Amino acid sequence: MFNHLSIYFKIPILLVCYSLVFFLAVYFYHLSLSNDEWWWVLVFNFVQAWNLILTGFLFFQTFKYKRLPSGYYVKRSFETDRFFMLLGVPAFRYVLVNSFFKRLNKRVYLRGRSKDYIKVFSEETKQSETSHLISLLFTLIIQYFYFVNKEWDHLIALSVFSILFNVYPMLLQRKNRFSVEAKFLKK
Repeated sequence: MFNHLSIYFKIPILLVCYSLVFFLAVYFYHLSLSNDEWWWVLVFNFVQAWNLILTGFLFFQTFKYKRLPSGYYVKRSFETDRFFMLLGVPAFRYVLVNSFFKRLNKRVYLRGRSKDYIKVFSEETKQSETSHLISLLFTLIIQYFYFVNKEWDHLIALSVFSILFNVYPMLLQRKNRFSVEAKFLKK
């Protein structure tokens, strides 16, 4: 969206967008504390989680080709198929591809693509993984406020949504990238 702009425009745009997300996060935080009914806690923390996902999305709308250091994307010795299986990543993937969520980011799907798309796919999974990491970090800020104020039900609800919307997508992107790289790029 903003990739074509100069850095002098990108940074202020991103700061304005992040200010808006932060304002909404604070607003949702205060609004969520106005009622302790379980459904209220779930609804507002669900909305809060999606609001905070915007941080990663907006970053890559502004800086599409920025990545973490390459060492971050390297497969660790513990990241085996068994590791991902024990964490339930294949089950998460099954739910994801059989729900409306599969329409959110079609760039990270290989079905129907040529083998030439493999390198693009690898980069797209890195971008998606990093986007979810950025969102997770912003979510931790709100979780910290819940923790300090001993709002345990809100902390638990936002933590569950953060795990579902950030941690599992990150793990899935890593698993998919490692599988594809092992199969196609190492040859």
